[in-house]
Order: sequence, then structure tokens, then C-alpha cells
Amino acid sequence: MKTCTKSLAAAALALGSLAASPGAPPSTDAGTAHVAQATAGNEPSERLTAVQFDALLAEIATARKSVKSLRATFTQERTLTLLATTITSTGELSLTMPDRLRWELTSPDDIVYLVGPEGLSYRTRSSKATVPKAGATVAKALTDVRALLAGDLAALGERYVLEGLRTAHDVTLTGTAKDRVATVRTFTLTLDKNLVMPLAAAFTEGKRDAIALRFLNVRINVPVDPTSMRP
Repeated sequence: MKTCTKSLAAAALALGSLAASPGAPPSTDAGTAHVAQATAGNEPSERLTAVQFDALLAEIATARKSVKSLRATFTQERTLTLLATTITSTGELSLTMPDRLRWELTSPDDIVYLVGPEGLSYRTRSSKATVPKAGATVAKALTDVRALLAGDLAALGERYVLEGLRTAHDVTLTGTAKDRVATVRTFTLTLDKNLVMPLAAAFTEGKRDAIALRFLNVRINVPVDPTSMRP
């Protein structure tokens, strides 16, 4: 159980990812062209001042008010330095506001995480369990995953030093843990210029372990089966 809880805390900050006016978010799929733009790395960018960054967080919060649900597929690469290996997985996430997340990893992980008012639940082919929300590690994971995907990003400022970088196509937010012994040391989230669609995310865990995610087929305000979001 301890291993699964730690994995969710990591996954929460990896998310499983902002520049124009905060209008209503599109309901169509986000194409792979957006991902290429977000990761090209050779287009002009502007590092935001503290005042500009605070204004950006306010814009994101306004844009996210209209988000009721979010679905996406993703690829995840986890680098484990101790084992000198990188594990690549694919999966699908579903989020319904205000408080439910489904994070499913396919082979070789084959595990489903469910986050909701009950706490954190996981399910594999051979076992399942729920960790009460009162757990300290789980509580942080719940807060962070909601903030990164569709919640209040400013709330992460309590535990991370936040910065922002802006291009014509996207905005990248980075966080560095204030606590030097925190499990998650840094995170990066790239969102498209509409302020709501995650394109990519990454974080470092411990000294050198890392997770990188790329989001595809992002859909906003689409139907989600309520029964799939519960333990």
C-alpha cells in the first residue's frame, strides 16, 4: 500500500501539463501539432516577471471556471536511476469537477487510480484498496493533481517556488520544492494558449528519478460515465 500511495503522489505532480484570452475552452480534440509546438524548444519565449506570473495564474483560474470535465490519453516515461532503466507506459485520464479523477495506466503497469472525496483508491488485476483522504501524503497528492489539471495552480505556491515561461503557442509553469527533502523536487507543466489543455508535464522525484508525460486527444466538457469514477 505504501508503494501505491507514493506512486500516486508522483503521478499527481506529473500531470498527469496558456497565453491567450481566457474565453470558453474548445470542446474538440487537441491535435499532436500542439504538442510539437509545446516541445519544439526553439521558438521565442518570454520569462515572466512576478507580476506577470501572478496575472497569468489569475487568467488560468478564470479560464478553468468553465471546465466541467476533461479526458485525455497520455504516454508516460519513468526513468529509474537505481535500475538504470526507463519504463514507457500509456494510459487515459478522466477528470470531473469538482473532485474526481481517474488515472489509468496500461501494460506494463496495469493499474487504475481513482481520486475522490473518499480518498485514494487503486485497482489492479489481483488487488484493490482505498486510502482515506486523511492520510497526509494522499491529501497532498489530491490537492496537487486537481491543481495541475483543472484547479487552483496558485495553491501550489505554498510548497513550491513557481515560475512561468511564455511562447506564442503555450505557457510552461515550473515548480521547485521549498522543502529540500520533499519527495517531488521539481515539476513542469505545459498548457496550450487557451489556458486549459495540458500538453506535457514532467517532474523529478528524489535525487534523479524522473517522469515525463505527453498528453494527446485532450477533450474538454465531454461526457464521462459517473460509475467509472468511483471505487
